[in-house]
Amino acid sequence: MLDLSIIIVNTNNRKILEECLGSIYKNTHKISFEIIVTDNASTDGSQQMIKSRFPKVKLIENQENAGFIRASNQGLRIYQGRYGMLLNDDTVVKADALDRMVEWMDKNSRAGACGPRLLNTDGTPQRQGGLFSRIHKLDKPTEVDFVIGAALLVRREVIDKVGLMDENLFFYNDDLDWCIRIRKAGYKIYLLPQIEIVHYGGYSSKRVFKRRLFVEGVRGGLYFCKKHYGMLAYAIYRFILALGILVFIPLLMLSFPFKPQKFSDRLLAYLDILRIALFTR
Repeated sequence: MLDLSIIIVNTNNRKILEECLGSIYKNTHKISFEIIVTDNASTDGSQQMIKSRFPKVKLIENQENAGFIRASNQGLRIYQGRYGMLLNDDTVVKADALDRMVEWMDKNSRAGACGPRLLNTDGTPQRQGGLFSRIHKLDKPTEVDFVIGAALLVRREVIDKVGLMDENLFFYNDDLDWCIRIRKAGYKIYLLPQIEIVHYGGYSSKRVFKRRLFVEGVRGGLYFCKKHYGMLAYAIYRFILALGILVFIPLLMLSFPFKPQKFSDRLLAYLDILRIALFTR
């Protein structure tokens, strides 16, 4: 059995995906691994680049944009490793990062999942691990509530037990949902600040139609709230959301003379969200 299966979702991100794949092969030497890329109907030559430059990559070619979660699950359904890892296409793996993550997990059987320190391109750390996390001050492996799905490594037995990612979500809240389920199943999640991966951050989400991304993010947040916090919290969230939209729409009207196209996109998104808040059960 392979040590690690790396699952990457790509949508029209050829240039930076090429950098990501190159960094994996360049900087991973001590473990056996496979890379599975699920491509969401890219039209920028991503699929051709993978086939020509990285022929060992297992490529799943979708005919439509299946979203991040469905596309990730496509990879998780066929992975062969002792560990499965979600890795964003807008990441750069630093020297020995994946080798060391697998080595640490092998030595710490109580850990169900782990993630590295994520760095901005200027070398500063990104916030992760929980609302009050002080990631920039950590210098040793630390148990956390969650790690960001940009680089999330999970033990195979954990995936077998908790199941795949929740496809009721489209893009956001997926990593948090999975980590909650992992912790509820009795496993610990660790942040490994001594291991670093560069994450451009937000680059992948910019490739998704903005109105849909915004609306699906809100829809997913409502679903997540109901799933994990119950009907009362869900009802309160819906009320606050609807009230906020009703306040924002008149304010949005003020921008119409200056940015008519932006006004139209935002108004349609706000109306979609208002409908979801008022009528979704």
